[in-house]
Amino acid sequence: MKTIRIFLVLISFCAFAKAQNAPTTSSVDHLAFELGIGEHQQINAVEVTFLEVMEDSRCPKDVDCVWAGRAKVKVRIEEKGLNPVEKEVVFDASGKDNILHISDDLVIKAVRLSPYPETSTAKNNRVYYLELQV
Repeated sequence: MKTIRIFLVLISFCAFAKAQNAPTTSSVDHLAFELGIGEHQQINAVEVTFLEVMEDSRCPKDVDCVWAGRAKVKVRIEEKGLNPVEKEVVFDASGKDNILHISDDLVIKAVRLSPYPETSTAKNNRVYYLELQV
């Protein structure tokens, strides 16, 4: 599974490198990649680091809940020449966009936190990945 994730990340890097050399197109708008806790990714002059999962109270897939719950993560955004900024991102039922960064030619959104909880997996055994989209 980890090999597949590494392969997908490498493909994303190749696609991103090609997109950087070409004029801005819609394909850049849909570049997606995952970060594990502590991992970072450089996108143009912006570096995004997935720092931690602060909360994960999302209702497990295999349970009927009254409240859908939410997940909250912390990321660091570092743009060349500016001080780093830490942001909290909330994934809940509201459906709002979690935009981490906006500049003239770049929008970075946090799309999903995986894995989604299941009662068969203990909370402390989850290996989290944050999916980002450019």
